[in-house]
Amino acid sequence: MRMHTGWWALLLFAVSVQTQAFSTPQPGQVINVALEQLHPTQAVIGFDQIHYKLGVFADSPKKVFDEYCETNGQGEAGKVPKDADLHKPGSFTCKDPVGTHPADMKTVVVGPAGQLYLTDGHHSFSTLWEQPGAGTKLKMWVRVTDNFSDSPDLATFWKRMEQDHKVWLKDGQGKTITPEQIPAHLGFKSLGDDRFRSLVYFSRKASYGKPTSDAVVPEFLEFYWGGWLRTQVDLNALNLNKRGGYEKAIEALATRMVSLAPDAPVGDSGFSAGQLGGFTTLNRKELNNTFERKCPTLSTVEASS
Repeated sequence: MRMHTGWWALLLFAVSVQTQAFSTPQPGQVINVALEQLHPTQAVIGFDQIHYKLGVFADSPKKVFDEYCETNGQGEAGKVPKDADLHKPGSFTCKDPVGTHPADMKTVVVGPAGQLYLTDGHHSFSTLWEQPGAGTKLKMWVRVTDNFSDSPDLATFWKRMEQDHKVWLKDGQGKTITPEQIPAHLGFKSLGDDRFRSLVYFSRKASYGKPTSDAVVPEFLEFYWGGWLRTQVDLNALNLNKRGGYEKAIEALATRMVSLAPDAPVGDSGFSAGQLGGFTTLNRKELNNTFERKCPTLSTVEASS
């Protein structure tokens, strides 16, 4: 009788291990999760960027559905009736099936106990976290890049994350923090603000762009730029609460970025300007477009200087 009992125990253990291995998301999979299930891998975001996007959605409600669809790898939104509800995907349509455009999707790493750690998408998902009609329970599709669930403890897990450049251990002033200081959730109440991160975002298309699909796009790309620019531009000399001052800050960052040769290192990031998508000349047209279309909607910037 004992032999039978021991045999069944071994069989149940083997089945349990196989079931766990099968159920744990693997690299390349796309999975559907609620925003509140995602653990950040950075302690800060650019609040101005979030405010800007929330302003866009308030002015053009359909654009939040475009954001939802694109982030799910589904292209733009299709039909969006007046009663469309983000929590009811059947109430509207996206142009393509989930995961059709994987490069547009946000990414996660599976950690110990199956916890999902967000490595790209903190701004998009924090915006949806704060967006009326979306919120913490909103379910989104994300793409798994790595499975580190076999890490024996969190210390080992975070070491692996650091080695693979999948965590940003800086606060809003650029000072080093520990993984334990990273908040457990997204959104304004949990994450801190980094003004340089927002300013780099508003410099996009004028001084840098996302590297091409043939290149590996580094996680936290804008933070690498911001970390270096923090040593180059003194924001205290500019009034960021005035539209004119904010525009001067964006232009100062953009001008400094394009001063680097493609093979020049961007501070101590370990990447060159070319690897981070840096341009060699300032795109004045795109800069002016940013001033015209984006700066006026920032909640922290006055409508006029």
